[in-house]
Amino acid sequence: MGRDRGKMGKCGGHVTRTKKQGSSKEVSLAEHIRHAAKESGLSVYRIAKEVDLDQSALNRFLNGTRDNIRLDVANRLFKFFGLRVIKSK
Repeated sequence: MGRDRGKMGKCGGHVTRTKKQGSSKEVSLAEHIRHAAKESGLSVYRIAKEVDLDQSALNRFLNGTRDNIRLDVANRLFKFFGLRVIKSK
């Protein structure tokens, strides 16, 4: 299965922010995944198919009606979007 990621380059590829600009609230890994999905311009169907995940479960997670996902699913999404966690100094 090929991966033509289209607009994926916008995501930046690194999870480096720990706080939202102008706020002391920490940004969760879930928020980074949701942001990357939105910025990718890809459909939920396409993302779910690429990471081998149920489309309805992914949709609930992305729209916030499902608070969490398993770690292995988060790992697949991070890989798909080219995200990685970097320890801050």
